[in-house]
Amino acid sequence: MSHYMVNIDGKEFELKLEKQTDGFKVIINNKEVHAVANKLGESRTLLLVDNIANEIDVRSNGFDSTRKVFLKGQEIEVEIEDYNLAQLKKTAGMSSERKVDKLLKSPMPGLVLEIKVKKGDQVKKGQPLVIIEAMKMENVLKAASDGVIKDIYVNNNDSVEKADKLLEFE
Repeated sequence: MSHYMVNIDGKEFELKLEKQTDGFKVIINNKEVHAVANKLGESRTLLLVDNIANEIDVRSNGFDSTRKVFLKGQEIEVEIEDYNLAQLKKTAGMSSERKVDKLLKSPMPGLVLEIKVKKGDQVKKGQPLVIIEAMKMENVLKAASDGVIKDIYVNNNDSVEKADKLLEFE
């Protein structure tokens, strides 16, 4: 059984995962659920948890254990770390906090529907910044941390590609 510490939008969970013939046994903070994952594309997955289906889009920056998960048009930041490593870091007084990127880049190709901030605005972690329409779904991109908007590189109704710069933090 694999054992992880998972941080979802700042909330920490202990997760155990065991592969079974018909999916996975998942134990989250001592609550057991059954999950089945069916890959739909490069980053899209149909996830069935206790017979409730949701389509998710999972994006990795390729540099650390953080993933951006898009579920029902909302962006959720998920960090997954080996449980023993996470405990070792805590014991050693090391923070599992990662360096926050100063650039917000588009996680996928799409259309900028709305920019919810202006240059110079102070933003709080989790605050909506930009709404992008992709695959006929609205995706709300949120601030990964508190900060100040230094520059905005796009306008409403601009088409963007994956990894295009959207805005920059000071």
